[in-house]
Amino acid sequence: MTTAVLTPTSFEELLAVSGETARDLAGADQSAWNGLVVASSSAMLGLAHWDGTLYLDQEAILAPLQHMYEHAGASRPTPTLVAYRESLATLLHEHAHFLGPSGVTQEAAREGFVKPGSRELEEGVTEAWAQDHLDAYIHRLGIDEVAPGINSVRSTGYYPALVPAVRDLTAYLETRNDLPPGQVLIDLNRQTAAGQFPMLVDLVYNSTQLPTLEPPDADTHARLESLLRSGLTHLNAYELLAPDLATTKSHAAAKSLLDHVDHELLSAESSHRTITPTPTHTAFAGLAPPTTPSTSPTLTATRTPIHKNIPELTRSPTAVPSRSAGQQEIRSRG
Repeated sequence: MTTAVLTPTSFEELLAVSGETARDLAGADQSAWNGLVVASSSAMLGLAHWDGTLYLDQEAILAPLQHMYEHAGASRPTPTLVAYRESLATLLHEHAHFLGPSGVTQEAAREGFVKPGSRELEEGVTEAWAQDHLDAYIHRLGIDEVAPGINSVRSTGYYPALVPAVRDLTAYLETRNDLPPGQVLIDLNRQTAAGQFPMLVDLVYNSTQLPTLEPPDADTHARLESLLRSGLTHLNAYELLAPDLATTKSHAAAKSLLDHVDHELLSAESSHRTITPTPTHTAFAGLAPPTTPSTSPTLTATRTPIHKNIPELTRSPTAVPSRSAGQQEIRSRG
């Protein structure tokens, strides 16, 4: 349910309303944020902890936001505006990690997160969604008036090994399901790690004729999930590469993954299609038998268009990734 969010007039008020503003912007049912913000000092810019606490780096994130309100309305140089924008991007990204449907728990989310491919999917979805909705977040918080010109500057974002592949994957699903651009990203962002993969697999499966061709106990769902998890897990091999190279590798990995998905779907659909047998003829005594065709009919399957707390530096079974300084973001939820 949408609730009114007050426009903050101070740094403290900004932090207080930041979570509800993010939840309302995302259209999510709930946020697991407990309202606490803890200043940290580490290689990570932000951490959405499993207990609901939000950790933000004092120097890189909190200090620029404090400075922004201390100089509210003043004209600031481009580097300062970029620093403000980066801080707000981290704030939105971290809050997006707390979002989920009604009734979900952090325990279930953490169990889902440690499965193969889940970290890569959640981080890619969270960062891509935050990049796409940062201007709207800034506007809802009234920061475009506090820091004039903030929407005229841009920053590069994080996770170049993950975001391009996730964008390719979600665009593919939007095309197959006849959905508007960005819709799959929005829907996945409203889920926790426990719900993202089931939604992803359903979007792939339901974009075909398989729901009407297969029995309920068919194993196609499991095969698709295995393909997707394997393909997304492979992206972590590119996370330490330079951003441009990581982006190129990410796109290439997504293409390979989607080619495999298409092949799996075509194979599954073709196995359920009926091939009409060639009519047989009886040879009577004294008559030559009919000529046997040199070739037998073959089935050509076609793809069906669709018409859906202190952070550690490395991920552990109890942690989720978070924004880190440097070329890419290594986020963790402890």
